[in-house]
Amino acid sequence: MPSSIHIDSHPRWGGGQAQSLGLALALAARGEETWFIAQPGSELESRLYGAYLRWEAMPLRGLAGLRSLSRLARTLGELAPDIVHIHESASHFVSGLAARGVEGPRIVVTRRTGSPLRRAWLAKMQYRLWCDRLICVSEAVRSRCREAGLPEALLTVIPDFVDCRHFDPGARQGEARPDSEPTVVTVGRLAAGKGHRVLLRAMREVAKAVPASRLLICGTGEEEAALRSMAVALGISDRVRFLGFARDVREVLARADVFAMPSLSEGLGVAALEAMAMEKPVVASNAGGLRESVVHGETGLIVPTGDAGGLASALIELLSDRGRATRMGREGRQRALDQYDRPRIVERTVNLYSELLTGEHERP
Repeated sequence: MPSSIHIDSHPRWGGGQAQSLGLALALAARGEETWFIAQPGSELESRLYGAYLRWEAMPLRGLAGLRSLSRLARTLGELAPDIVHIHESASHFVSGLAARGVEGPRIVVTRRTGSPLRRAWLAKMQYRLWCDRLICVSEAVRSRCREAGLPEALLTVIPDFVDCRHFDPGARQGEARPDSEPTVVTVGRLAAGKGHRVLLRAMREVAKAVPASRLLICGTGEEEAALRSMAVALGISDRVRFLGFARDVREVLARADVFAMPSLSEGLGVAALEAMAMEKPVVASNAGGLRESVVHGETGLIVPTGDAGGLASALIELLSDRGRATRMGREGRQRALDQYDRPRIVERTVNLYSELLTGEHERP
């Protein structure tokens, strides 16, 4: 079984960090030798305490990362992993350089963003020199990589996963909610790219059509103050609740009639997968991989990106038709089980590791 070291230096917790840690834990549970490197002081580091993983905190971002280069190279030389799996771009330069400096490991990088590659010339250099296989979490992400000039032979699509046993609709969490409060939920970092402003404008129209409706916004971020002010300006502050960071989002998802994901850009949309696993119909924008994870008319509705009116109409449609929403929720959970459940995705990742090590996938 291949041994692996996983590197994620992101300081905050998000969908990517749930994926990197979840993969490492799943590999360790299979009996595979697994290590983890996280950013000091990060939420990831705090979650590694007590985890059944060997791990270390090491700064790998920016100038601090360059100062850690020799330390990381020594660590990789001592551990001698078969695979070095880098889960975010900020540490790719240092991590890839360190991994190429020791004998043996193959380098796997996961790209989760649907945005165009910034500084495409630098990204191409890094991927060509310090990457044996680039995992794209959706076909949309692979298309972006192709547009940047990365060779097809470098790219493999393996989607992010959802743990369908953890996100179990049969064990509803949180407070009871009377049926008189049709509830829209969104979960994600409060950042411009997540489309919360579009959602607030849509919610003003939803409130007119479904007077008892409310919106629960779960997450923190730099947009929070502006979004709170916008809710007041739109006259819907009494319909919108900002819940902050939730360590366990099942408690929030359990209160939803409809889940909204109005992102302006998205690699795949792990939050949508989690909502689907909880049997919630999803209304999502036509951004990146969301149109792959959410099947329009079956597990939810897809609306044009940035279109507040279209988003409002879709939310009103599902809030007003509980039967259809329920059917979509059930279809969504089945899709999550069939396509995105964690054991399936872990197995695909392990197979990729093995193919790299046996030479079935040579470097382009």
